[in-house]
Parts: sequence; structure tokens; C-alpha cells
Amino acid sequence: MKNTSHSLLVILFFLIIVSCDKKITFEQQISQDVYQKIASGYCEEDKIPKDAVIKNFKIGEITPIGDTGMIDVALEFDITDADGNEEHITEAMLYLDKGKDKKMLAIFCEYDYRKQ
Repeated sequence: MKNTSHSLLVILFFLIIVSCDKKITFEQQISQDVYQKIASGYCEEDKIPKDAVIKNFKIGEITPIGDTGMIDVALEFDITDADGNEEHITEAMLYLDKGKDKKMLAIFCEYDYRKQ
């Protein structure tokens, strides 16, 4: 009985440590932001349909902008709409560095971070 409870405590401790370490990288956050905003329809006014398929997604240069705490992120990817039309996109995003977290301020299409 004592061994069982000890084993359970060790397993529980291990699970807590593993679950606390699930922080995504900045690059993963950028990719997630792009895919979510396009899927949500934020870019429809800028001629990127909600149902567009993103291919060949590449994050280019990630550049801090002086001492402002802002970060410029260059992006490049292809989209294919429902009709099969393809378009190559080269754009940028803007993030605010808040220590361990980064907050998206601007994406290449119509987006207002204050409405989140």
C-alpha cells in the first residue's frame, strides 16, 4: 500500500511538471495567429477568403524595433481559395513584447487588437 501511494505521488508530481511546461514558442504563436485570423475571416476584406488554404508558410526575419518593445515579423506564404486560385503573400505582423509573452498588435489584414 505504501509503495502504491508513493508511486502515485511520483506520477502526479511528474504530470504536474510536464503540464506546466507546455508553453509554445514565439514562432508557433505567430503561425497560430496567422491561421486563426484567416480562418476567422479577419482577412476577407483584404481578399483572403475565410476558407483559403495556407501553404508554404515561412516566418522570415523577426526584428525588435529599437527600445519600443515592439517586434516586426516578416511572413511569406501561399494561399489557395475554394476555386483553386493561388496567390503568393509577403507581409508583416507587429507584436508587443511583454516579457515572457508576446501580444499581436497588427496583422497584414484589417485587425484591431483592442477588440479582443
